[in-house]
Amino acid sequence: MTLPTVRVFSIAVFCLISVAFADEGADQKSTGEVSYLTGALQQASAERPPLMHPVSAILKTRCLECHDSDSKSGGMDLEARLAAFDVQKDVDDWAKIEHAIVSGKMPPASETTLTEMQKQEFHAWFEAEFVMPGGVLHPGPNMPRRLTREELQNTLEDILHVDLRVIVTNSRLHVIPDTIIEKFFSVGVIGDSGFSNDAVTLSQEPIDIQRYSRCFSLVLSLLDSNAAARKQLFGQASLPEQFSAQDARSVIESFVRSAWRRAGTTQEIAALTNVFEQVSQNGSSYEGIKASLLAALLSPSFLFRLEDTVAAAEKTGDAAVPPSAMVSPTELAVRLSYFLWSAPPDEELLRLAENGTLQDDEVLRQQVRRMLADPKRVALAEDLGGEWFDYKKLRQQSAVNQRSDKMAGFYRTQFEEAVLFFDSVIRYRQPIFSLIDADWAYLNDHQKNIYRMQTAAKSFEDTNVLPPINLHYRDNARQVQTQNYEYKHAPLTVMKLTDSDRGGFVTLGSTMSVTSTENRTSPIRRGVWVMERILGQHLEVPDDIPDLEVTKKKAKVENRELTDNELLKLHSSQVGCASCHQYIDPIGFGLEAFDQLGISRTIPDTNPAGEKLAWTPQETPRSYADHSWTITEPLVPGKETRIFFQYTKGGQRLNVRNVRLTAGDHLIEDQHFGFTGAAKRDNVWFLPIPADAPATGWNLTAEIQGDGGTDSHGVITIAGPDDTHPGYELPNGNSFRSPGELKQLLLADYRDQIIDSAIKRVLGYAVGRKILPVDRPAIEEIKRSIRDNGFRMTDLIEAVALSFPFRHKEMP
Repeated sequence: MTLPTVRVFSIAVFCLISVAFADEGADQKSTGEVSYLTGALQQASAERPPLMHPVSAILKTRCLECHDSDSKSGGMDLEARLAAFDVQKDVDDWAKIEHAIVSGKMPPASETTLTEMQKQEFHAWFEAEFVMPGGVLHPGPNMPRRLTREELQNTLEDILHVDLRVIVTNSRLHVIPDTIIEKFFSVGVIGDSGFSNDAVTLSQEPIDIQRYSRCFSLVLSLLDSNAAARKQLFGQASLPEQFSAQDARSVIESFVRSAWRRAGTTQEIAALTNVFEQVSQNGSSYEGIKASLLAALLSPSFLFRLEDTVAAAEKTGDAAVPPSAMVSPTELAVRLSYFLWSAPPDEELLRLAENGTLQDDEVLRQQVRRMLADPKRVALAEDLGGEWFDYKKLRQQSAVNQRSDKMAGFYRTQFEEAVLFFDSVIRYRQPIFSLIDADWAYLNDHQKNIYRMQTAAKSFEDTNVLPPINLHYRDNARQVQTQNYEYKHAPLTVMKLTDSDRGGFVTLGSTMSVTSTENRTSPIRRGVWVMERILGQHLEVPDDIPDLEVTKKKAKVENRELTDNELLKLHSSQVGCASCHQYIDPIGFGLEAFDQLGISRTIPDTNPAGEKLAWTPQETPRSYADHSWTITEPLVPGKETRIFFQYTKGGQRLNVRNVRLTAGDHLIEDQHFGFTGAAKRDNVWFLPIPADAPATGWNLTAEIQGDGGTDSHGVITIAGPDDTHPGYELPNGNSFRSPGELKQLLLADYRDQIIDSAIKRVLGYAVGRKILPVDRPAIEEIKRSIRDNGFRMTDLIEAVALSFPFRHKEMP
């Protein structure tokens, strides 16, 4: 830092210390949260009594044999939980125990099951202890929440009236450039809630005040060349040569109200005005006012979303402090704006909060609908959707990809596809099930051809739709810059999908990319992704998981040459793996129809059944020429036969075209061009056998050419209707053979899990913490409220905003 910057920084830090202790009311605002945390720590550190409830007898007689301090089966030491019962500290473990018992997973199938009365007794105890302690609703803990990187960026844009999101061009090869904020701060860490706005995770990350100071100083320097922003902040567009102390105080008071999301106290404003006066003595008053703004931005009141529990408790007077209270109108406005916009409340929200009407149910509903109609709702698609469905990673991959500009552009398109699709579920008021399966997507012709997709025109019947978002920006004024590039990044538009295997996040290209490695697919990642992101089941890696290398060595000893997927299947069948892989593998391998970039494989089955023929270098010409093979096994008249050309080894791929089946006077043709090799493009030919054709006496003829030489080896498979893949069986016994069938199976058999998972995700994002047992009543109420309208995404967002946890705070 330069000397003037160091001096300003030192004054700003001194200001922070002064402000923190200048006002008793402000002190209470911060210590209210601190006292709550301190009390919780003291409670956790105190000696905990043993569990004396009658359910302890059930657990001791039926569970301790496997879950004592010595065995710890599944990593659960139930003996320790019973000996020192702690509602706060052990809530996660007791939730796992309750789920295992109520769902019937424990005791295991080899043991005598608990009686229904025992299960009900345990469930009733758990409800009284963890769901509604004391017989009343609890909103869950409310910790101070530091602004995330995205919230910080949006907040600075709104309160300083500057553009931090830089220009994005229409070039297909151009990445999404990093903003000032993104250059200073890394991507947020995902917490137990599933999101980077998790209060616990944010509290654990270190705060580098010098980095904040350098970043904010650079942002404030944008005012030097932004007359419109200066007009908004200072009331004049020109660079102010002289500010009086009164003028500075007026600017500071207005700025603090927007930056701190509350009015500053007399002592706080005085401390910030003092910064202005000290810097102005040795410099211009303009630098002085910027220094005071910097000090305000470095304050915890800006960096953290603080809520006052002390003042709410004092309202009860001498009465006992209730377990919870409604958040204040201003706090509700802040919660709502950061939920829907990842930004501070606008003037309308603040006005409704100040006149006391925002807490009215109908007014709150109207505000949710108004805010969802604003372009700022793009934050939901970027942050809520981006971290829920993992496509936010592609935003970073676009910026840092080292493989090629084309790959960076490809990842950018996939990120945009996902953002626009998630928003379309909100915009077109679609049910949450559309997140899993939909008949539309956002594409351009270039991306559609890469994916090998067929589309048609798409329109939505409901005309009462929300306005579109502005991709990459938060308003309608800025647009992606269009120039005459050689490779243009064509806008993405909504298209109707004609292939049932496509549509929804389960098979979206972005999902296929983020669940793969750089060079190959990962069925395990894809299976786990569906289980966690769609069905809401968190899978923990077992302690005794067998090593994959051991499995590989075992296969070599048995002289078996296995593909990666065959190796994974062998590995998954071992003890210690099968219990989870029975869920993961069918889903993951069922999505192998798509490669690591989400491109459709022309032959998803690597080893289809059917008659096997071959080609060798002796049969491979340098120039196109017909070659014929005799088919010995019968075909099925009236059904389709598929011809698979599969490369096995050699220096050249095989180009294939004009594939024909002949038997007497019967000629069946598929003349499309395809090739084998690493890409395996269009290497499946479809030939329907007429019902009046013979079953035997068929010959296969094709024009073939060795691409660049004749060193090509491969297998030709003649597959009839009975040679198709048998399918993938889920643990409930139902099976599927295609991604489209998988999606329908998920929606049919796991509907309640999908609904619960979606509610928990949106609620966890809104309250900034993981979902707890105390949230179960709210979850059930949200589910009831959105059922009548078909579980629409907009209704879910609205119901979360009106929910008990969102509108209340836990008292210290």
